[in-house]
Amino acid sequence: MTSKIKMLVLSLTGKCNFACRYCYAAEHERICMQKETALAALQLAPRDESFILQFSGGEPLLNFKVLRAVVEQVEEEKLPAIMQIQTNASLLTDEIALFLYKHKVAIGVSLDGRPHVNDKLRLKKSGYGATGATLKGIEILRRNNIACGITCVVTAENVHELSGIVDFAYFLGNIRKIGFDILRGQGRGVNLRPPAAKDMEKAMELVYARRDTLTRLTGVYIEIAQQERVKTLCQGNCHAFGHCYAMNGEAAFVTAKGDVYACSSLIGNQDFYLGNVITGLEQGLVEKTRLFITESMDFCRHCPDFKLCGGGCFARWFGMENKDDYGAECAMKRVSIKQVKRE
Repeated sequence: MTSKIKMLVLSLTGKCNFACRYCYAAEHERICMQKETALAALQLAPRDESFILQFSGGEPLLNFKVLRAVVEQVEEEKLPAIMQIQTNASLLTDEIALFLYKHKVAIGVSLDGRPHVNDKLRLKKSGYGATGATLKGIEILRRNNIACGITCVVTAENVHELSGIVDFAYFLGNIRKIGFDILRGQGRGVNLRPPAAKDMEKAMELVYARRDTLTRLTGVYIEIAQQERVKTLCQGNCHAFGHCYAMNGEAAFVTAKGDVYACSSLIGNQDFYLGNVITGLEQGLVEKTRLFITESMDFCRHCPDFKLCGGGCFARWFGMENKDDYGAECAMKRVSIKQVKRE
């Protein structure tokens, strides 16, 4: 049986104006996706069921003209797409911000902590910290009354100051969600270390404590993405490994050239190649990949927290040279489960 695509990710370009120390897109070709390729990729998506359409890169705003063309095509065809962009925000202008808002493209900004922390991990090509450029973009969103989310990559270097990003989010004023993404071993991610499980556990406890304190003080509630997922699982609205569309044969990550892979973190690895936007998905490869991921992550199913965790991230596990480092993700999710139970 052919699975319908529920997550379509378009890597609009392999280029980026930053030089982050852990860049996952380091293996991507430095080219821009053509409009024809993007519109062909859109044909992989279902017409009768909602699906996530995410714009990524590199830095996707370096190819805004193609993003605009895809959004306009989605609206012309009335496709049930839930559109998102993950950006470093440095190239945002009032015009771009208002376009994204008007056309309901949810905005996620990559930010790894307060300036002194973020500047150690996310750099400009000059070697200087990139926080100022990102904050300029967030300010453009704020002055246009546009909310956004933050995605924070957690490494051994910033885990001990993780709660600081909560303070920073409240200070910025237009942040409505914070997600934590533990370092993966793809691209330049091999150059850094993921956090230790015990450090991640302590950090997340401080994150929730700080968020709850600031909620009481300000009356503003910022959602933590990991907690939100636990809540969804508690309601029975999501199945196990529901976040891993690749495991369910429902994911298509499209490179700028039009090649399709199972996951954005596995770009270039031919074991996870699924086809091309011109020739279509090869269902045999989709099923082979689905089974491999399912069998690899079977250990999750034997965990007592599996029901409210939903399972771990295959790409993160797969990219770790030392599989013992995977415990940080489990620690992060266990703290989130405890937080939901406390509430």
